[in-house]
Order: sequence, then C-alpha cells, then structure tokens
Amino acid sequence: MRASILLLIAFLAGGLAMAQTNDTITSGSTGHAKHPFKSSLSNMHTLATPSVSESNLRHGIHHLILNVDASAFFYDVENAMPFAKGFTITGFRMAPTLNYGINHRSRLRVGMDLTLFAGMDTLYSVRPILSLIYMPTRWLLITAGTINGGYHHDLGLPAYDPARWITNPVENGLQIETDTRLWNSDTWLDWEHYLKPWTPDQERFTMGSRHEFSVFRSYQQYKSSSWAMPMSGPCINYRQYTDKVWELSIPMHFLASHRGGEVKTIDTNTVTTFNERLGLRLRYQRNNHTSGSSHRLQLDMPFYFYHLEDSQLDNGGKGLYPSLRYEFSHNNPNEQRSWCLHTTAGFWHGDHYFSHLGAPQFFSANSYSLQHLHTSATLNEDLRNMITADIAFEHEFHDLKLGIQLNAFYDLTFHKADYIFAFYMRFGGDFVIF
Repeated sequence: MRASILLLIAFLAGGLAMAQTNDTITSGSTGHAKHPFKSSLSNMHTLATPSVSESNLRHGIHHLILNVDASAFFYDVENAMPFAKGFTITGFRMAPTLNYGINHRSRLRVGMDLTLFAGMDTLYSVRPILSLIYMPTRWLLITAGTINGGYHHDLGLPAYDPARWITNPVENGLQIETDTRLWNSDTWLDWEHYLKPWTPDQERFTMGSRHEFSVFRSYQQYKSSSWAMPMSGPCINYRQYTDKVWELSIPMHFLASHRGGEVKTIDTNTVTTFNERLGLRLRYQRNNHTSGSSHRLQLDMPFYFYHLEDSQLDNGGKGLYPSLRYEFSHNNPNEQRSWCLHTTAGFWHGDHYFSHLGAPQFFSANSYSLQHLHTSATLNEDLRNMITADIAFEHEFHDLKLGIQLNAFYDLTFHKADYIFAFYMRFGGDFVIF
C-alpha cells in the first residue's frame, strides 16, 4: 500500500511539473487555460457538480452566498442476470450551503446534505458539509473537508456505480484538481470510516486519481465575434469558439480501496483492492453557430485492471470496454434554455474483474467478491461478454434541469438483459446574503 501511494504521488508530481510549464507558456493570455473537452461525458452527467471556478472566487470576495442544490430522483434497477439484486429508489436530496469568499483565491463552505427516501419515516442520511477551497494558481484547485465527488470523478460504469450518487452522496477528505490545455486531473482521498483505537471494526477509505492527457488536437477557429457559444448547458461546456474539433487523448485512472487499520481488534484480513484504467479516446465535435447546435462523437478504447495488494487472496482480473458515443445538443442563450440527446453503445469483456466502487453488472466471478459481497454469492462466470447501450435526454431551463435515462446490459452467455431506468430533476442557484 505504501509503495502504491508513493507511485501515485510521483505520478501527480510529474503532471504538476508539466502543468507548470504549460501555465508559464500561456501566462500572457487573458483566458483561463482550459482543457477543451473538460465537461464530463458520464451518464446522467448533469448530476456532476462543477468545480469552483476562478471567476466564482473573484466575484465572491467578502460575500456570504447561500447555494441551494436540490434534486428529486427515481432510480429503478431491473436485473435478470444472477449477479446482483434489483431495487428501486425514489426520493429527494437537498444540500444547502453557506459560502464565504475569504479572498480572491479561497472560500469557506458550510452546510448540510439531507437525503430522503420515499417509504421511510425518517431521513436516509444527514451529513454535514464543511470545506475549505483554495486555488493557488489558475490551473490548480485544492479542496479539504467535503470534496466534490460522485459523477465529478468521471470514472465510467465499470469503476463507478451510478447508484452511489444516491446512497453515498457525501465524500470527505482531500482533493487536488488540475485543469490545463494539455492535462486535467482529479486526485482525491475519501475517508469513509474512521477507526477509533481498539474498536472492533475496520477503517475504510478510498484513494483515487483520474487523469486525461491531450496527445493531438486540431480545431478550426470561428472567425466572427458577433455570436458566442453559450457557456452552460446540460451536455456541452466547450469554451472555445470553434467550428470543428478533433482530439486524441489518453485517459487513465488509479483507485485503491482499503479495509483494515493498525488499531483494529477483530481478526480479519486487511484488504486493499486496486483498479486501474488506461486507454485511448478520440473525439470529434462540430458546432453550428447559426442554430446554436452541436454534434459530438466520442470513441473510447479503455482497458480496466483489478488486483489485490495480497496476491494470495486473489489473482486479479481485467476488462476491455470499447464504446462509441453520440451527442446532440441545442442551446438558446436568449431564452436561457438548452437540451441534449446522447446515446452510447459498447461491448464489455471481463475476466475475473471487480471494482469496489463499480456497477455490479460488470463484475465477474473472483475470490474476493465471492467471499465479501452478499450480492455476488451466485456469481459463477469468470468471463463476461456483454453488450451495453444507453440513451438519455436532458433539458435545462434557467436553473432547473430535467433528465431521463435508460441503460441496458445484455449478457451473451445468459442471453438475458439488465436495465436501469432513471428520472431526475435538479435545481441549483446562488443567493447573495451580503
């Protein structure tokens, strides 16, 4: 575990040096050095909360601002394959926070996350939100306390289960984010369970680091300045005024989920699971400046890996998940409304694959999951071949967002399909108190 942490620190330090060089080169420009495809393409990505921007910090100096973030959701999982049980959750989540601008580079955030599930007489969870946010340079953001998690990590279904946004909404620890023209990243520590000395329990935490490096990019600049693409929308947040864009990038991530602790008193194994992703990503985007619409294609070829720190407990596994995504969006800045339709088709090949945070539809039979996961007691396939598809529609009008989504997973061995249906509404806004 210590060697993995040192490797992660060294990898991040190398990326920071690269970003510092890029920041120096572009320091004469007036705009914030941004990766052109920074916006997430995860399913239901309207549920991803954007990071605090340089403009937010600058305009919030010595102001107390109330931020209201409220979501209503319906999430239904229908499983026909014997890998996990189906379930349905409908409810409401609200996270009001008070934000005080300490200076032009930092902010204090205090609030509460409240989650209600329909059918329960009490709240499902009540979690405090306490954060200090610091942006020492225009490409680096540090958050301590309650971090920006969930869909914001942009891990993909094999490594992140969408249901965690509902059942595990708050992550606490430390987060470092970078955003340059060549590199964007999210490195975080989520401490899930603190272990008091001599407690008959285990500490639990997850450490992750996601990176995307731009290898090649070619874009055609839009000549006229009379029309500007909107800076918001449920799908695209592209910051360059362009007609066509091609980009080849290398996305990767590293995850480590630890269960153990040196002061535990129970006689159980100390287990650390590791997940890595490495692949290529090709994007193409075409903007119609007359109609305010955009077309976007994305081809992903990622490899996923799983193993344990103790190789005697499990031999590990791997997976391949090529996918093709198409997205169409239309933005009307005059009426402050936008909508988009996006669909994805992919093929999953898994061999003894498992991820502590991942969607169970992608799991294979392996020693760890058979021993530690009740939902995997009936797993009997170590090789998985599965066709996946999803379609989603999202709409935004002023500060209200609405989305509907359907995911399908068809297993070529069992010849059965699992489905996920989701509907959500989300309201978010800032109100200046003084």
